[in-house]
Amino acid sequence: MMSESPDNRSKLAFFLDAKLHENLKIRLHYDQIKTQSDFFRYCVESYLRQDSLFMEFLDDYKIKNRVQSKARTMRSKGLRERGEELLEELALTRAEIENIFDVLEEEMPEL
Repeated sequence: MMSESPDNRSKLAFFLDAKLHENLKIRLHYDQIKTQSDFFRYCVESYLRQDSLFMEFLDDYKIKNRVQSKARTMRSKGLRERGEELLEELALTRAEIENIFDVLEEEMPEL
């Protein structure tokens, strides 16, 4: 989970149909998710770490809502899968990958 310090937070706001919002609150309560913030924070974190389940959901959204062509969405999915295969072949853990990016950031801050 990302840092929760008050100095390191941004507020995210958007409009939602009142009935959808009501249904969201009911569903979150039913699923015992404590807050809407917890739910949306998890969605954002899942998206940013390219969680496979979330990306499958997002690919479905992009195709159904014609955000991106099916061919391009499938090509992106294939690239993500190939990336995962390469990580397995190289036996790199998520922590090692993060460390590589930290080193690159220190060496090349302009990136």
